[in-house]
Amino acid sequence: MRKFARYKASCGPLASPFFFLTLFFQLLPAPRVSAQSDSLLALREVEIRSAGIADNGYSIWKLDSLPVLGNVPLSERLLWENAADVRPNAPGTLATLSIRGAGSRRTPVFWNGLPLQSPMNGVIDLALIPAWVGDELSVQYGGQSAAQSSGSLGGSIRLISRPFQQQTGMFGELSQAWGSWGQRETSVQAGWANARYNACLRSAWQQADNNFPFQNTAQLGAPKVRQVNNFGKTWNLEQHNQLIVNTKNNVKSGLWLQRAFREIPPTMTQTPEETWQRDRNLRAFLTWEHRLRSSSVLQTQVAWLDEGLYFFLHEKTDSSRAKTFRISSDWMRQHNKRLLLKGGLLAQRQWARVGDYVDSTHWYTQTRAALYASGERMFSSGRISIMLRQEWAEAQGAPFTWSVGGQFHAGPGLLHFHLARNFNLPVFNDLYWADYGRADLKPEKGYSGDLGWKFSKSAFSADVTVFQLLMDDWIEWAPGPDGIFVPFNLKKVWSRGISLNGAWRGSYGPWKGTLSGNYQYAKASNQAVYAGEPAILHHQLIYTPNHSAGLSIKAERHHFSVAYLHQFTGSRFVTSDNLQTIKGFQTGNLLCNYHFPIKTTRFSLGLRISNIWNTPYQVLQYRPMPGRGWRLEGNLAF
Repeated sequence: MRKFARYKASCGPLASPFFFLTLFFQLLPAPRVSAQSDSLLALREVEIRSAGIADNGYSIWKLDSLPVLGNVPLSERLLWENAADVRPNAPGTLATLSIRGAGSRRTPVFWNGLPLQSPMNGVIDLALIPAWVGDELSVQYGGQSAAQSSGSLGGSIRLISRPFQQQTGMFGELSQAWGSWGQRETSVQAGWANARYNACLRSAWQQADNNFPFQNTAQLGAPKVRQVNNFGKTWNLEQHNQLIVNTKNNVKSGLWLQRAFREIPPTMTQTPEETWQRDRNLRAFLTWEHRLRSSSVLQTQVAWLDEGLYFFLHEKTDSSRAKTFRISSDWMRQHNKRLLLKGGLLAQRQWARVGDYVDSTHWYTQTRAALYASGERMFSSGRISIMLRQEWAEAQGAPFTWSVGGQFHAGPGLLHFHLARNFNLPVFNDLYWADYGRADLKPEKGYSGDLGWKFSKSAFSADVTVFQLLMDDWIEWAPGPDGIFVPFNLKKVWSRGISLNGAWRGSYGPWKGTLSGNYQYAKASNQAVYAGEPAILHHQLIYTPNHSAGLSIKAERHHFSVAYLHQFTGSRFVTSDNLQTIKGFQTGNLLCNYHFPIKTTRFSLGLRISNIWNTPYQVLQYRPMPGRGWRLEGNLAF
């Protein structure tokens, strides 16, 4: 947990970029036009959504179905078959994410459009985010500040709830699971739908002792011991509604309550002691979509996020609390078959109170506002989009940001590209931590670029992308002249590399299958050092692997499905001078289930074997991960 500060108002003059956007796109030549398939989508004849502008030109990974029941923590789901760098401390404990070496503070996670990053430390714990079967999960690589605001430098994770499983009638589902090391989980969901109103309630409770055996190689003789102080339990409750008022109005709401208690295990070099963390989160939103006419829509969303964290160490409990209120309004118009325009406003107010701030009883605050606009032009050979954004924040200078993306037919495939200017504001811990916070920190800023080629023919598809990301005024806590860690605008970081993705789908008799793989090479190094030790210059960032890859094999026949997921993570440096490394590792996971359909009811059994090769490995140094484990699942759906 680290620093905060108080923001004062600094706002520049407002300027509308719509005139320039419209003029630019209208001046572009327009040969034969084809309708855009992914910018305007109708749901139940009233809902309009924009996907094309924000996605255009990016390399995107989207969740595919797997033989799992209930829900899976986001940390596990991404680690199974994605090149994103997931960093769990231990099973069920804090798991952070870094994409393309940008770090966890620069890789936001969005739930139904709401940013889940903590206002206090800028990080989100992926182990606490459940991905339910049927929900949409995607990873969008590259800088996205013009679309997503502060923090979207390396990429972003988007999770969209899809709780309504059918058009009419009641539906429900009950799942129960048991597994190694005291794993137990119960999840239930129930809902009702008709032509105008949908409602769904879903809840999940899980706990685990996580007392797995491991070989402690940090001790003399490398004895085999069991992990201690690693019990955890989590409860999630979600409630979703959708009301179709009439052909012009649609209202949605969502509520997510979460409670978690997790012990924090010692490292392989520490003496065990009682350490734990409690998390309490409330997230809620209300969205109104109003169709102005057949070609335009206005969407307004109000959201409230309330999070609390209580950390116990050395017989002392530290508390942290943050609240966020957001209101946004987006307007979108399909100007004609070749031109889509979108713009909007965002206002946000945040509060935080932390025991280690300058005044532990005071609510520190920040107000932000944003004005943004975008446009997309269709051609017979592709499309191009532009996004513009200006933000204002109390006592912070948020730079003007933009992005340009496009895709065009190139031979048998599509050439896609994206360029963006990005930024990331200091978080409250950086500004307000007692004695060490610094109100004079500059926002991180930089540029990102992607260039790739997508190919798809018959049953085979592939995507090859080269990328680079330049980040200046990188904020990091480092020792000052007195040896005490304080935040600095420490360095300039340059990340560059290549990613490869491919998939083949085929069938053999009654069997249908998919073979897919991914590989990423990333070189993320320090290009300049403004404070601290110059010995880190041109060295790879810690815990950022140069090489990562994955292979998945999925097959199904009638009511049976099976998948094998293999993940490789290369060696990583654990010190900034690159003198110490932690070796790479490979893990395999086997998942299978069988459905027993019985009229309007379906019963399913599933088996999951994790780390099937029983590989001893560490994601973070001296924090062991478990060996081979099993999980048996049962599910009843109607």
